[in-house]
Amino acid sequence: MSTVLPEATSTTDEPCANILFEYPGADIIIRSQDSYHLRVPKLFIINNSPVLDDLVQRALDSPGDANAETSLPMVQLPESGEILRHLFTFIFPVIPVIPSIHDQTMELLSVAQKYQMKAVQIHIRGSIARQNTLPTRLEPALRNYSLAEKYGLRPEALQAARTIFNYPMTIENFDDKLDIMSAPSLYELWKYHERVRAILASDLSQFRESGARGTITALRCTELSSSQIPNWVDQYIVSIANAPNLFDPLELNIAMTRHINDGRNGRCECTSISSQTIHEFWGALVSAVHGSFEKVSVVDIQSCLGYLSFHRQSRLYLSCENERTLNPESIQLRPHSNPPIYPTPVL
Repeated sequence: MSTVLPEATSTTDEPCANILFEYPGADIIIRSQDSYHLRVPKLFIINNSPVLDDLVQRALDSPGDANAETSLPMVQLPESGEILRHLFTFIFPVIPVIPSIHDQTMELLSVAQKYQMKAVQIHIRGSIARQNTLPTRLEPALRNYSLAEKYGLRPEALQAARTIFNYPMTIENFDDKLDIMSAPSLYELWKYHERVRAILASDLSQFRESGARGTITALRCTELSSSQIPNWVDQYIVSIANAPNLFDPLELNIAMTRHINDGRNGRCECTSISSQTIHEFWGALVSAVHGSFEKVSVVDIQSCLGYLSFHRQSRLYLSCENERTLNPESIQLRPHSNPPIYPTPVL
C-alpha cells in the first residue's frame, strides 16, 4: 500500500504506481531495491542520518548521474520499498506505522541502526512497546532472540535472553528447538547463560554474606544460616545461582510457605513476616541480580564444537557440524541498559 500525502503534487512524469511515499516540498528521490520511489525533502533525511546525509551529498555532487526519467536527484538504497516506507513514517510528521509482521519490524529496527538513526530507533522501540507485549513463553522468546541475532539488535537479543532464562537451560529442553533458531545462535545463548550463572553465583554469595544487605537480619527464625538470615532464604538465594529461572516472586513464596508449613517452625517469626520486610528483601535481591546481568558485557565463543563434543549424538551437534562457516569472533551479546522490573511477592 502506498503512502502518498494528498496535499502533495507530482512535478515529474514518474508513473504514479512507482511512488510509494511522497511529502510536500520533495527535492530528492529515494529509490528502493524493488524500484519504488519515495519523493521527500532531503532536509528530513540528512538531519536524521549521517549515513544517508553522505549518500545524498554524493547524489547532489553528481548531477550527471541523475535518472533520465525524473527531474530530481536520486539515491538508490538496498532496502525494499515497504521497509523504507515504514522507516519514513518515523522520520516525517505523519502517523508512524509498525509493520504487521514481526520479522519486518526487526528488519525496520536494523535499518534504522544501519543508517545511525538513534532518535528514530528510540521512536520505533517506543511504538513496539506500546503495541506489543513481550512474550513470556519459551518458543516466541526464542524466535525473538533468533531474529535479534539475525539483524544484529543487541538490546532485543538480551531482552529475549532474559525471558528465556525463566526456563531451565538444559540440552534436553533445547535440543529440539533448531527449527526456531540455528545451532550457533543457540550455542551463543547457552554460553551467555553460563557466563551469567558464574557471575551470578559470585555476586549472590556476597549478597548472602552481607545478610541480604541487612534486610532480614533482624528476623528471628528457628533456623539461621551462617550469615544470620533465615536458612530457607539462604537456600533460595543459592538456588537462583544454580538455576536463574527460579528468580521469580512465586518461587520465593513457595520457599517461604514450605518453611512456614514445617511443623518444627510453629513459633518461628517467619510465620508473621511483614510485607514491608519482604518488599525490602526482594528489592535488594533484584538489585543484586540485575547487577550481575550488567556485568556480562561480552560473550566470547571460541568454537561451537568444543561444547558440543559432549553431545555428539544430538541434533544440536549434527546441525553445528553443518555450520562450520560460523565466524566465532563475530558473535557477542551486550546487555541492555534498562533491565526488566520484577514485582514484589504477594504474601
